Amino acid sequence: MEFTEDAVQKRIIKTALVGIAMNLALGGAKIALAIASNSLALISDATNNIADSCSNLIAILGTKLAAKMPDENHPYGYGRAEYIGGLVVSVFVLALGIEFLRASFGRIFAPEETTFSPFMLAFLLLAILCKFALVQLYKKTSKETNSTTLKAISKEALGDVVISCVILASAFANLLFGVLIDAYVGVLASLFIIANGVLLIKETFDKIIGQRVEKDVSETIYAAINECPLVRASYDLILHNYGSGRFTGSVNVEVDEHVRLSTVTQTLNKLQVDIYSRFRVYLVFGIYAVNLGQLDTKACVWRSIADIKGVQSMHGFFIDPREKTMRFDVIVDFKERDIESLRGRILEAVLEKFDKYEIFVVIDKEFV
Repeated sequence: MEFTEDAVQKRIIKTALVGIAMNLALGGAKIALAIASNSLALISDATNNIADSCSNLIAILGTKLAAKMPDENHPYGYGRAEYIGGLVVSVFVLALGIEFLRASFGRIFAPEETTFSPFMLAFLLLAILCKFALVQLYKKTSKETNSTTLKAISKEALGDVVISCVILASAFANLLFGVLIDAYVGVLASLFIIANGVLLIKETFDKIIGQRVEKDVSETIYAAINECPLVRASYDLILHNYGSGRFTGSVNVEVDEHVRLSTVTQTLNKLQVDIYSRFRVYLVFGIYAVNLGQLDTKACVWRSIADIKGVQSMHGFFIDPREKTMRFDVIVDFKERDIESLRGRILEAVLEKFDKYEIFVVIDKEFV
């Protein structure tokens, strides 16, 4: 299913509003039941629902900010403001989890009676079913709109369903057998909230610092670039995230050295527009002129360096037999620290067979 950009924003916001309404309703009802039953675990679960409402609110703000036009002071737009809001919510969730953990441990050493009725259990079961239906809505919308924010919220909500099932089981045990495990379930729920808060903080920091783009995103963009008949191959895709689903970056493409520059320019301009219209990704193209008549030489060079530790692949190969020059890019492992030593080993291996050439090696990393 395809949507216009405006329709995507409306769809995401509508789904997030449904999530806010349902989570607030469930959270409020669970607080009332927690007070009536004296269940600390249920209060933790209710708080988790309310925190989920905040996550949905962040999704709405992020979508709205991403749609705001760039200005002179913010030429890349306002999409990253979503991460600041997400960080605030994450710290709040973590603080709540720690507080509930403290209270739950206190109740373990000073137990208090909890009272559940069949009506309360029926409601808790209904709440679980409602939350599971919300998870399916998140998944469906995130898939149709390609929203990474809703995809993350759906995973978080699924974890809430599991915790709610554990709390329901403890309530059944209390009603049927008089077993008091509410404090222990409260500890479990609190630990889940704490883990969720830590995970959210980590994810937010990763986005602020700059993390590797998801593999399916990079593979999709590479495939679209390689559909262009002019492009022999594409490498070195670098994407910078400026909010949910908003990227700008660069990519290098191999082009036959005999193709006219005007043809290359016009074709890549059209490709740039096509990529942006399909994926909302603005790419700047770097060009590798490659000599297709030297494929055997390229293969020979690769055989010379393929077994060097740290070397992963090679591209952008170009050799000029008249000027006796050769250049190529080598992708190396991120774990490789001594780059200059590695470059020396590569040059030494190539010069054994091409000692008359001036060789220029670009050491590169795989960014996506």
